[in-house]
Amino acid sequence: MLKQADLLVLHHLVPDEVEPGSLAPNLRFYEPRTAHGSSLSPARPRPRRLIEAGQEDDVVGLVIGTRSGRLARRLLSYVALDLLVAVSKPVVLVPPHTAMPFELRRVLVPLDGTNVTAAALTETVALARDAEVELDVLHVHDEDSLPLFSEQPQHETESWAREFLARYCPTVDLDRLHLRVGAPGEHVVRVAEETGADLIALGWAQDLSSGRAAVVREALRRSRVPVLLVPVAAAAPGPPATAPASTMSA
Repeated sequence: MLKQADLLVLHHLVPDEVEPGSLAPNLRFYEPRTAHGSSLSPARPRPRRLIEAGQEDDVVGLVIGTRSGRLARRLLSYVALDLLVAVSKPVVLVPPHTAMPFELRRVLVPLDGTNVTAAALTETVALARDAEVELDVLHVHDEDSLPLFSEQPQHETESWAREFLARYCPTVDLDRLHLRVGAPGEHVVRVAEETGADLIALGWAQDLSSGRAAVVREALRRSRVPVLLVPVAAAAPGPPATAPASTMSA
C-alpha cells in the first residue's frame, strides 16, 4: 500500500518514471486529506501556494533559474515544472551562467508560421521595439513544408520572406528574418548564438507531456542565454496558417 508521502516522493526519487506536471495535482488531492503530522508538513511554500501567487492579477510574469552540472539532466525542479504548466503568465528561465547585471539588447523570436504563436508574441515584440531592443525572427522549414519555387528562386524567396513578415511580424525588417531547414530546436539555439541574442522568446502551449514542446526542451537544454516562454492560450484562437502561397509553385 502506498501512503501519500510515498507517492509524492517518487517525483524526486525516480523523476523519469512520473509524468511532468503531476506533482501539483497529487499535492492538491492529498493535502486536505492529510493530518499534517507527517513528511508533508514541513514543506513551505507548497506548489499550490506558489501557483496561486503566480496567478494574481498584479503578477506580470515569473523568473525561474535553471540548473547545471551534475543535475543537468533535470534542468528544472518539479515544483518549477508545475509552475510552468499551471500559471498562464510569461516565464523567463535563466541559466546559471548568465552574466549579471543582465543587459537586454537583442532578442531572437522564432515563429512557426501559425497565427496563434504570432499573436502570443505580439506584445513581446512591441515591448522590445518600444525599448529599442533589436529583434531577429527565425522560421525553420522542415523538408516536407519547404516551399517549391519556379525558375527564379532568389527573387521568389525574397517575396516569400516579405509576405511571411507582413503576416506574422510586420515590424521587423527583412534582413532580420532568418530562414533555415531542419530541426527547429537545433536552429533556435544556433541562430541565437550567431546573432548574439541576449534572450530567446518562444510561444508555447504549456504542454510538457511526452512528445510535446520539443523546441522548448531543446532550447532550455542547450541555450546559454535566458529563454522567455509566452503561453499561447491567452492569444486569440485562429486556424493554423499556411506558408505564404503567392510565391509558391507546384
